[in-house]
Amino acid sequence: MNQHLSRNIELGITFCLSAFYLGINLPSPIPSALALVSFLIIPLLIIRQWKEFIYVATRDIPLILAVGAAVISVIWSTNPEETLAHSRALLFSTAFGIYLATRYTPKELMQLMVWLFGIYMLLSLITSLILPSYGTDINTEGLSWQGIAGHKNSLSAAMGMAAMLFLDLALYGYKYRPIFSLGAGISFLLIVLSKGRGGLGVFMALLPLLPLYKLAKQEYRLRTFFGIFAFVIGLVIILSTLVNLEFIIVELLGKDVELTGRIPLWNYLIQRGLEKSWLGYGYGAFWTNPKEVLQVALNVPWMSSIADGVTKAHAHSAYIDLFLQLGWVGVSLVALSFVTILFRVVLLLGLTRQIEYFWMLQLLLFMAMGNIANNSGEFLAYRSLYWVLYVSTACSTAIHLKRILKTGNKLVNLQYENTTYQH
Repeated sequence: MNQHLSRNIELGITFCLSAFYLGINLPSPIPSALALVSFLIIPLLIIRQWKEFIYVATRDIPLILAVGAAVISVIWSTNPEETLAHSRALLFSTAFGIYLATRYTPKELMQLMVWLFGIYMLLSLITSLILPSYGTDINTEGLSWQGIAGHKNSLSAAMGMAAMLFLDLALYGYKYRPIFSLGAGISFLLIVLSKGRGGLGVFMALLPLLPLYKLAKQEYRLRTFFGIFAFVIGLVIILSTLVNLEFIIVELLGKDVELTGRIPLWNYLIQRGLEKSWLGYGYGAFWTNPKEVLQVALNVPWMSSIADGVTKAHAHSAYIDLFLQLGWVGVSLVALSFVTILFRVVLLLGLTRQIEYFWMLQLLLFMAMGNIANNSGEFLAYRSLYWVLYVSTACSTAIHLKRILKTGNKLVNLQYENTTYQH
């Protein structure tokens, strides 16, 4: 098999795996079967460059510690069988993220995501229009679109990420600006039609950050750049949330001041979490424990539907879910990982002024804000493209920053090499 064909096949497999982790609504047991297939394919992708993979995997220690905490939580888990199963899936999704960092430069990965989110957007639009029984759903808010995502919030989150990606390229790219502008418009339309207000809120909060890339491209001393950038990011986020809190919750999000009853749920779950505050109940253990699920249903009336044991339950806040699973230790490790990656991304953005690092910054903020009152972009998620991209961002920024500081070549990360990560 010639090298060009082999590379195209590998790229196609990578694309399909990325689509699987982004989430496609398929009838049971197809998702489980695809998960098993991914467990076979990912090692095959890795084995071709296992030395580089190991090197890249060991570049971000906080990330290793966070994932390691989830895996070893089987020791104290209240549901060890589920923790073991969830941990296995987490290891594979994390490995796929490391593979992406090993195999592709940030620029190449961004191009791959443009194709992925673009096709995902078009398929969601088409299915919602042509196959409404599959692509739409009727709930308490009326008709909402869910596309191929299977749920309005999943579609809203995916299209929020897609809209930011397309806007970046429409405003700051050099080619196909009208096409990217159209993509951003369709993505925003799907956010609105999905009625997934959490995704809409995060997208609106990220919009004021778009002009910051112009700031990043200016000739500033790095220290000045850091100061201005940190100040502007903080100011924009604070003003976008606190000053307009009532508008965001009541008018834009259409929720009551208790976020449709989530605050009573959070109060109860936090109290449960404090009973095992240091290490938590174990990765994936709390919501798979029938006793805990029943107690939630009894104490929070609007969650009564989860008592059947079939309806998937979660805290409606990824941070609280993380606290329940891994306690303060897990929360601290994830926070350390996030802050470390955020620092590297901003530093690389200041050094290289490349659009892919600005997109990485948006990804990190998307996950940080989307996890507050939703589970969009959940940290340590065992089947999520956002976690895969988070891992890829962690590893690639660690590698590229080291190479730039070592060589002094600020564009070295844009040059694809098969031996990029050799010692």
